[in-house]
Amino acid sequence: MCLSIEVHYPERVLNKGEHKGFKWVVTHNAMGFRCGYVRVPAGHPWHGKQWDEISCDCHGGITFAEPDVACEGPGDDSAYWIGFDCAHFGDAADPDLPDAVDVSSGVVRSQQYVEECCISLCCQAESAAK
Repeated sequence: MCLSIEVHYPERVLNKGEHKGFKWVVTHNAMGFRCGYVRVPAGHPWHGKQWDEISCDCHGGITFAEPDVACEGPGDDSAYWIGFDCAHFGDAADPDLPDAVDVSSGVVRSQQYVEECCISLCCQAESAAK
């Protein structure tokens, strides 16, 4: 099963991987800002919660939470995705990404930065499950 953005906007997927048994995905939001997502299984303390009910340390806090959607990939459909975006005050759009908006100030959150944030979120998800 998949993240809805992977299914509906596959061209926005920049990278994906797995860390500590948790899948992660980095996308862009078609305005030049990167977003990161981590998949948590059924039974995890964050599973099924609204984005504003999940307490963790990630860039700008959690701003996304939704269940798996059907896709061509294997696996059960009972997992849940949580995510964050890098379009907060002080963030700048990456002019190298498609359809980037013109933001004159702020920090571009690089691909490496967002992947590291996803890995950190995977580690936090592992700790929360204990």
